[in-house]
Amino acid sequence: MKNVSVIGRIPADEKPGTQGRQRHVEGSQKNASWKVQPQELPASKMPSWGWKHPHNLRGPLRATPPAHRCSSRVLGGAYPFLAETGDILTGAYIGENLLSRAPFCFDPWDAYSAEAVRSHSVAILGVKGTGKSMLAKSWSSRLARLGRKIAVPHDPNGEWVRVAEYVGGTSITVGPGKAARINLLDEGPRDPLYSDEDWNQNVLQYRRATVKTIIRRLREGGNLEPVEHTALDVALDGLRGQTTVTITHVYSRLVDPDANLPVEVADAGHRLAHTLRRMVSGDLTGFFDGPSTVQFDADAPMMVVDTSALKGASPEAQALARLATANWIRRSSLGANRQARVIIHEEAAVELLNDVSGGDGLAERVEDEKVARHLGISNWYLLHRVADLDALGDRNSALHSRALGLLADCETRISYAQHSGEIARSREILGWNDTQAGLVRKLHKGEGLWQIGQDRVAKVRNICTDYEMGIFRTDAFGGERS
Repeated sequence: MKNVSVIGRIPADEKPGTQGRQRHVEGSQKNASWKVQPQELPASKMPSWGWKHPHNLRGPLRATPPAHRCSSRVLGGAYPFLAETGDILTGAYIGENLLSRAPFCFDPWDAYSAEAVRSHSVAILGVKGTGKSMLAKSWSSRLARLGRKIAVPHDPNGEWVRVAEYVGGTSITVGPGKAARINLLDEGPRDPLYSDEDWNQNVLQYRRATVKTIIRRLREGGNLEPVEHTALDVALDGLRGQTTVTITHVYSRLVDPDANLPVEVADAGHRLAHTLRRMVSGDLTGFFDGPSTVQFDADAPMMVVDTSALKGASPEAQALARLATANWIRRSSLGANRQARVIIHEEAAVELLNDVSGGDGLAERVEDEKVARHLGISNWYLLHRVADLDALGDRNSALHSRALGLLADCETRISYAQHSGEIARSREILGWNDTQAGLVRKLHKGEGLWQIGQDRVAKVRNICTDYEMGIFRTDAFGGERS
């Protein structure tokens, strides 16, 4: 007789070698049927060691399989929503990836270095109250703690001022009755890579483009005539020797041109002067018609321009305020001040709707996006829904295509909860599959679907401390709850 070991624990009422643990079978039983007879079945349920009968493979109902080891790539193929790829993205902590239960971190520049994305820009979409603004505030403030610079050129609700104070940044307030002035034609800090002549030409081109944009917006999209281009060039060229140039200076040169100018050029300058008069002595005076009284602090962790005082102002005033603050930050971030910087565009859809006069503003924005990577800028566009971009023009029109192209340039797209009627349009534009569309339908507040590059997806719950919630939330002010 030979005893063999059985994996598992031996019940207390059994002893080794008894209770049928012998594998030896008597000769008289060798040819017996292995089936259990009905009268042999006990009345109780099956014992933990099975029925006591020869050849019944008795044993405890426990299994101890050996551990199986494999790479995260293999496991990710078998369980794509439970396992990470193994390529960890570094950056500021956002929260928990609900698909893998792993901490989720992200930094646009680190992701670009890891070749996970091809651009630094980000689109954050979500209706009010879903956590869209909370993500932007918590994520940007944590990036600021890691050394990234943050700029908010247009804060329509004044809610970023507290965030700037929280990270040790600065803020300024512009609008009626405010002392701060921003000169639309500030040349910004000198770029040491330019020679004197090249720098003067760069400043001249910047001022020419800015004044043309102002005129088009005040004319509601009307373009300049060829002779008006000439009149403007002559006026700006006559101001090249001045250290500070303002809209008031340009207006004066157009009203009182050189006596030797051709009559048609002088008349064209007068027409331009009538357009600019609103900024000098009309309803837009006092905002951007004088020298700047504030300076852009390029070394501040966060710089915020509070434009909440412009609520109720004319659409032209608000559009020019966005133009002034955006250009001011852009020019102040060049040269020696060039460094990795996040520029957050609050209410991006409203901004685009009001600033795309004839499509020129949007075209300029698309061009700026093309060079943002070279300048080290990460643009964050906060949108309520994809359908807002459809208001920028008829579908398949050039203007509409530019708007969708701007969204396509954002390699990182974060979608918070959407209205059920918006899912189909968002799926069409953002390229969701059935699973991703289903995830968005079931998102709770503070949860977002992250599309990172071409093949990365994460469902991330933004986690904030109680103190952060007190800084970032706007519920108490009756504003947007997100």
